[in-house]
Amino acid sequence: MKIDAFDESLDHRNILPYDPAYAEVFAQVRRHVQERLEGVELVHIGSTAIRGLRGKPMVDAVAITQREDLRSEQRAFEALGFHRRAVWVDKDEKPYVCGSVVHDGRRFNINIHICHRGDPVHKDSLAFMDILDRRPDLRRRYEEAKDRAHTIDPVNPEVYNREKAAVIQEIHAQIELNEQRQRGMP
Repeated sequence: MKIDAFDESLDHRNILPYDPAYAEVFAQVRRHVQERLEGVELVHIGSTAIRGLRGKPMVDAVAITQREDLRSEQRAFEALGFHRRAVWVDKDEKPYVCGSVVHDGRRFNINIHICHRGDPVHKDSLAFMDILDRRPDLRRRYEEAKDRAHTIDPVNPEVYNREKAAVIQEIHAQIELNEQRQRGMP
């Protein structure tokens, strides 16, 4: 598998119906990474991991590493051909890499967030996906927010995130409520 540069074209910004190819692309990337990087587990997250959810055709993953130094793991991903995007705000505690791959003649962008097991980017992503899977009302509102953001500015990630903020806040409130119930709190 060849890892190419992240494709910044507008084709990769459109909000599209779910495509079963996303799971195939993720499996292909996971195999590629896990054959080359010891102690890394990839988990498919984001819209492309939720069957039936519309979203941008970008396959997001969390790379759970056993390495203490997350930047060291980031450099290992870069040695495989992944890279950082200039438009991405890369916080020191949350290393990130990206790239693109060709699958069945189509190009797919890949985003990989590097963290430790149980880190909020890992744990919260799974809880977020669970809520969207179980709550059709929040799922619909999340898709509508993405559509709204795309109409305003299909390229700017700040607009995309701002337009989703209210529904994301509601989803996080539902996550917190679920966690309280699991702990036996009212």
